[in-house]
Amino acid sequence: MPTSRSLTGWKPSGPWYPVLVCGVVGGLAVPSAWAAGSDAHDTKPRSSAAQQAEFRRASEQAASSGRRVEVRSQRTDTVRVYANPSGTYTTEQSLPEARAPRGPVGLWTSVNKKYPSTSYWAKTGDVARVGHENETGGTWRSFITMGTKDLQRTGTIKSAAFEIKNTYSWSCAKRPVQLWDTGRAYKSTTWNEQPKWYKLLATVTDAKGHSARECPAGVLAFDVTDNAKAAKANKWPDMTLGLRAANENDTYAWKKFAPSTAKLAVTWSKG
Repeated sequence: MPTSRSLTGWKPSGPWYPVLVCGVVGGLAVPSAWAAGSDAHDTKPRSSAAQQAEFRRASEQAASSGRRVEVRSQRTDTVRVYANPSGTYTTEQSLPEARAPRGPVGLWTSVNKKYPSTSYWAKTGDVARVGHENETGGTWRSFITMGTKDLQRTGTIKSAAFEIKNTYSWSCAKRPVQLWDTGRAYKSTTWNEQPKWYKLLATVTDAKGHSARECPAGVLAFDVTDNAKAAKANKWPDMTLGLRAANENDTYAWKKFAPSTAKLAVTWSKG
């Protein structure tokens, strides 16, 4: 099973976020195969001088108000860029609207140990399962491919976080879930044919979604700063992230996530 980070022959039909001059994040899509960057046409390019002036104004307003200020010329359907009071900037990209399939970036899938030869590509709706649960005996892992081409633009990455909504947990007992840097996932990916698990990036110990009152559904954030910096330095066109339970024998570690809520938020400074 190939585990290359490279794209499989896909080329965007237009510029990749032409007006986003620094540190943008690749997108995520559910199995209908949307591609990160497909909304680039939503914002008209502006001159470099005009962009610089707007960034400067937003930075000054953020510093004086103590709150982040949006750089509105950078807005698209899925992208928001903010100037922070500290003088840095944060780019956030979320799920695009449904569009025709355009390539592998932004796709995700899950694998199940109980059915090790079964591909679940485009078969689980907006649910990415992680861990073991004893009612069906399934043990799951999930993979998400994010575009990183725009991380190579001008700017110094200060921090990066992968965020996704935890919609259900077996109980409100907090259990660790891990995020890994992995090889690419494909339509043929199964438990027996998984991407390589390269490196553990972050572990979050929490439980959300079991009880609306005691532990309601909510976002878990994983620190991926080092991986974002590596993607920039090595000019990776994309990276695949793998979610798995730290203990795959513990039913209390069972979780469901909503891929439609996933985003990568990168904070960067100019220069």
